[in-house]
Amino acid sequence: MALSKYVCLFIIYSLIGWVYESFYCTAKSGKWENRGFLYGPVCPIYGTGAVAISVFIRLTADARISFELWQIFLISVVGSAVLEYITSWTLEKLFHALWWDYSYLPLNLNGRISLLTSLGFGGAGLLIVYYIAPATETIMTFLSPLVTEILALLFVAMFSVDLTLTVTSLLHFDQVVIRMEESFNENMTTIVDHAAQKAGLVKDGISSRQKVISDRLSSLGHLDRSAIRRISFFRHKNKRREDTKNSILLRLKSFRKKTK
Repeated sequence: MALSKYVCLFIIYSLIGWVYESFYCTAKSGKWENRGFLYGPVCPIYGTGAVAISVFIRLTADARISFELWQIFLISVVGSAVLEYITSWTLEKLFHALWWDYSYLPLNLNGRISLLTSLGFGGAGLLIVYYIAPATETIMTFLSPLVTEILALLFVAMFSVDLTLTVTSLLHFDQVVIRMEESFNENMTTIVDHAAQKAGLVKDGISSRQKVISDRLSSLGHLDRSAIRRISFFRHKNKRREDTKNSILLRLKSFRKKTK
């Protein structure tokens, strides 16, 4: 029962985080922004952080340990910074991509976290502990154990499908870019071999790379495009591959603006 309850709370907090992120970024950019790593209206990092602080406060309360308001704020600041940095680092290692970048903010660390955003999450931690968590847990008490179990199973199923689709799309995109690079390298080798006779082919070959990118962009499915569009930028050890991915990302965002 307890596990089912926290699964439901995780989804609720993730939904609240998605609403905040999407509407904040929409207001900031002037166009609709579907935020988050997944397709669905959830931001798991918010759900993880909110459940973590809720469980921590509950366990310490059971142990008769109380915290002052400033202590909860400080715990939320540090905890959110650690969670956000680990999440950003992990996603970059898995997909060579970043979904957010704080490089433009002062006192940032590798663009993954910044003092200003962490302070903001500290304030969010206070809201969760004193207002959101009590309200959501009160609502949960009106649900029977059976309903809670069923909801938890449904949420796990939908979350698993969403995660699978997202990861599959990103891995598929990575394979598409690798095939693009291999094709381009083969074409450039042929062109350079004949450069002595036809020097103009080198220039034509380089410009043809943009056509290859456009063709591959057109071949991407709707789910692939949606997953890629939510990425802030790609960062890869292979510079050419990074440039190709970021070029596709820019074209996707440009195409979206033209269609609005």
